[in-house]
Amino acid sequence: MLTSWWRRWRWLGAWTLANLLLAWLISLRYVAYIQPEGAEQWGYLLLVFLGHLSLLVWLGALPLFLLATLLRGAGLWLVTTLWASALQLLLLLDTFVYAQYRFHLSGFILDLLLNAGGDVFSFSWIAWALAIGGVLGMLVLQGGVGWLLQRRPLSRPVGPVLAISFLALLGVHGWHAWADAHYDRDITGMTRDVPVFYPATAKRFFVEQGWVDAQAVRDRVDLEATDGKAQDLTYPLAPLSCAPPLSPDNLLLVVLDTLRHDMLDPEVMPNLSRYASRPGWYRASEHISGGNSTKAGVFNLFYGLPVTYWEAFTASQTPPVLMERLEAADYRFQILSSATLVSPAFDRNVFAGLKNVSLEPAQGEPWERDRQITDDWLAWMEGEDAAQGERPFFGFLFYDAVHGYSHPPDFPRFTPYWEQINHMALGPDFDPEPYWNRYRTAARYVDAQLGRVLDDLERRGRLDDTAVVITSDHGESFNEHGKNYWGHGSNYTPEQVQVPLVMHLPGRPGGVIQRRTHHADIAPTLLETLLGCETAPEHYTLGKSLLDDEPHREWMLSGSYMGYGILMPDFQVAVHPTGAFEVYDYRMNELDDTEPQARVSSEVLRALSQFYR
Repeated sequence: MLTSWWRRWRWLGAWTLANLLLAWLISLRYVAYIQPEGAEQWGYLLLVFLGHLSLLVWLGALPLFLLATLLRGAGLWLVTTLWASALQLLLLLDTFVYAQYRFHLSGFILDLLLNAGGDVFSFSWIAWALAIGGVLGMLVLQGGVGWLLQRRPLSRPVGPVLAISFLALLGVHGWHAWADAHYDRDITGMTRDVPVFYPATAKRFFVEQGWVDAQAVRDRVDLEATDGKAQDLTYPLAPLSCAPPLSPDNLLLVVLDTLRHDMLDPEVMPNLSRYASRPGWYRASEHISGGNSTKAGVFNLFYGLPVTYWEAFTASQTPPVLMERLEAADYRFQILSSATLVSPAFDRNVFAGLKNVSLEPAQGEPWERDRQITDDWLAWMEGEDAAQGERPFFGFLFYDAVHGYSHPPDFPRFTPYWEQINHMALGPDFDPEPYWNRYRTAARYVDAQLGRVLDDLERRGRLDDTAVVITSDHGESFNEHGKNYWGHGSNYTPEQVQVPLVMHLPGRPGGVIQRRTHHADIAPTLLETLLGCETAPEHYTLGKSLLDDEPHREWMLSGSYMGYGILMPDFQVAVHPTGAFEVYDYRMNELDDTEPQARVSSEVLRALSQFYR
């Protein structure tokens, strides 16, 4: 019996090697988009083929090795032929999808192909003929290879090839982690062209071990965006036409990490509520973040694009047009963050190209860091008044205490209150009120710091010439729907993606924005009102100015750590990085027979691809 299993496994190993060669051959189609140059890039690409692509093939073959304990002879040959053909055809299909849209195949795309068909994709009879011929050809090829290997089995190369693949896999991830920590765009820029490839990053670990000085590396490396094929982007789609006034207004952008929409309440945040209700201040009634995580929310806030573009913009270190236009208008920058700007790597996208940006966050507990950046901001403003500079400024404050449920020990608390947070205790039957009250207490503390900033601007008379935008990157769940969702990054319910938006634009009347708005609307609002940009927003963002009479949106995009969600009025489509997707209502009940209309799906696909070359 063991001898029989061993023969079948040896035959499957040989067949896997043959499919490894075939997968490499098909994957050569990606090289046209990677366009490696020089020994370093070609060497890294070789490791990607030997390591990552080999891993995909071995993982695909694993179910066959298990089935070999149950099947034999013609049955095993038939199942192997069908399975291997299906996987290779999926890889081949992915190369065509990537050529068309510059993103890889997913369950969402497959569902569109199978169910929406010509409503989204148009296929000529020639395309159908080629597809059918390709399927038949693959079946013949796989069946023939299996038949030949039964008669002439390979003896020993399987073990050495597997060992080489494993070592190459370790090498490619280690190489990428080191390149990422050193801002090596030649390496990091190659990753998104490879399917199902999520290479390791370890910048924070390297910094903590003292192996990398992130600030010194950033100061030494040219952080300006690369051009041409290296960044693989067409962004913006057309040059912006802007005519800033002779004395542009200043801009202060404040992001309160993890602050959900219902914290804008006089009991919890009296200072922000007080300013939000004043004439000249805008408040959005239903504002949606571009993410349920910091990475996605902040990226979307600055770029007005979904986080699916993160890798391309980060690898090429292409800053958002908002920051480029501020710099072109001779703004001075004061960037103060209570959390690191290294992970997520906002230093390599949002703030790329800016000089004198500190990557070292303030020290201490989150509430101490928040107080420190507030003190630093007030001191900087004191210097501004003393210098009486004529150049406008852009200020960015990122507060982290709400994310950390953090406040001074003697700060007044909402009760009942959870003293020692133990995330292992969270569950479907856990009483959320003490946890919720700790969260609200942290929000009230951050509001006290925010009040210091706003009151200082008012005291100096700077609200007359300073635009202020206050929002959050994402919200937070407290098991509202009994599905055991806590925290953020897990779904696209209002608890996780609906956030406050309070905005002051000098000379504007203010008021409540009643329609559904999105983070993508903020950049075009600022570019048009502060910098006199007349270029249509669709050339650089998915949003529209908040001051336009924009009709109700049929869909929005919001991202997560790796996946993204399509937000429809009555349901959400969660698209996971594995390619699978699920449809839920906004109480997290799964909807088996619901999906977006074909027209909406087509618009989403265009949004996900239109800024790639």
